[in-house]
Amino acid sequence: MAKLILKFKDATLQEIPIGKPVITIGRVDKNDIKIENLAVSRQHAKIIQDGERYIIEDLNSLNGTFVNEKRVMKGILRNKDEILVGKHTLVFIDEEEKPIEMRKDIDISLAEKTVILDTKRQRELVSQVEVERPTIEVKPSELEGGVAILSGGAGQEDIRLRKRLTIGGKGEGADIKLRGFFVGKVAFIISKRPNGFFITHSGGRSMTRVNAAEVQGQRELRDGDIIDIGSTRMQFYTKKRSGGEG
Repeated sequence: MAKLILKFKDATLQEIPIGKPVITIGRVDKNDIKIENLAVSRQHAKIIQDGERYIIEDLNSLNGTFVNEKRVMKGILRNKDEILVGKHTLVFIDEEEKPIEMRKDIDISLAEKTVILDTKRQRELVSQVEVERPTIEVKPSELEGGVAILSGGAGQEDIRLRKRLTIGGKGEGADIKLRGFFVGKVAFIISKRPNGFFITHSGGRSMTRVNAAEVQGQRELRDGDIIDIGSTRMQFYTKKRSGGEG
């Protein structure tokens, strides 16, 4: 199992196993990893498990998220990567990761937007905009997908699945807004891959069901599948991408 080692300077503060699909990092209590430092935003970043890979995503934090001294908005984590959050470091450990040449689905997006930071060292990090992390490009899926809300929900009617990862839940960062006392802040994740769309139940006592069957592990979605969670019912659909669309 992958884990994170929280450090401040040379001191190790905590070891955190990554035991669920989404780990949130921030300054307030509702995060999975709480870092009490004013340089850390209330909701700073999150780590998402997508199959055999782990993805770090910055949540528009004030001081940014850095991996191996490079500012990132979203990127693939590798064994022994060092994540700088405020003045703390999280060391990512995944001793079972596959060699890069075996990982066909890597997609890394790095940002170059300037942010305001406190220390001289962090200002130096912002100035480094050269992308050094290697990538393996993949062709986008020929299918486009979406979810149509049939009943319940939180005011949405149709959600296009354009992102690599679409989150359903009642948390502030959810793409598909859900309601219900037992629905998790991150209830499920829909992954967009070259070979289709896959759904994974993430959290909450209210289970995700596809065609009335509970989702166990990852399940591939088919055109017309009915997804139920809490009081929300939705239908997954796909369509072929036309040649003229950009």
